[in-house]
Amino acid sequence: MFDYLICGLGSVGSEVAKLLKLQKKKFNVLENARSLKSRDVKKYSYINSSELNIKKPLLVFVCYPDLIAAKKEWAGLFDDKNVFFVCMTGWPILYGTWPIKSNILMYAPKAIASKITFGGCVFATSFYKKTNNSVDPFKELNQIFQPKKIIEASPAQELCSDLLSEQLLLCGWGPLISLLTYKKLLKFGVPKELAWEECTKEAAYIFNTLASLGPEGFSKKISDLALRGGYRAIKKFPIKQWNKMVDKMYEDIKNEKIFKKTDDVLPTREDAKKFWEDMSHE
Repeated sequence: MFDYLICGLGSVGSEVAKLLKLQKKKFNVLENARSLKSRDVKKYSYINSSELNIKKPLLVFVCYPDLIAAKKEWAGLFDDKNVFFVCMTGWPILYGTWPIKSNILMYAPKAIASKITFGGCVFATSFYKKTNNSVDPFKELNQIFQPKKIIEASPAQELCSDLLSEQLLLCGWGPLISLLTYKKLLKFGVPKELAWEECTKEAAYIFNTLASLGPEGFSKKISDLALRGGYRAIKKFPIKQWNKMVDKMYEDIKNEKIFKKTDDVLPTREDAKKFWEDMSHE
């Protein structure tokens, strides 16, 4: 029923392409969408002038949040009620400039890109703007991804959960604490293979236990000694300072400070990559 266009072949875009191939669905890719402007349209066969008269429903997967948030002109080329922009996070929906006639929806996988598999992850979904009621994009998307579970959530809720969980905890503090502890264990003479198992694979097991059993079940599953030792560490954690910092981050999300000038607010990719490269030196 639908045609498909993937904007940006990053990690998420590549996984979407893989699933479409497995479903034997034909699709087009706009590889350079991050820098696309109207004058560049002629470079991409899919959106040349003869194809802008969209007659068949089109799912446009927005696989980079900044594609829309950066207010690039390319989105205006798809101003049509048969176009369904599928945002893989709430970010571009809230802080982008969208075509008037197009449909806007969120279909956000709650997994890292490599884990977006058939039936493999949970999706947060919602319709942000609907101008075409004759087709059901979610039915089509569910057939493609076969989600393990669907969670109804607004783009704002998804965005907040993403920034204050994945980016803060899972891509920041969690790995940092594990790696810092790993380095300390090496300094204290612990064999590196043992230290690595404890600080990474054992950590993954503990997170999985929490995810599957919840806090109460977690407390029953963990050994008595580990539970008491963990609680001792919790008692020393600066919870008030942590709450204050996270509240400030949430306010920055609400007032759009994070998104108005993303490149100015966030560190460079080069700096971030260098930090983790430095952490790999034992």
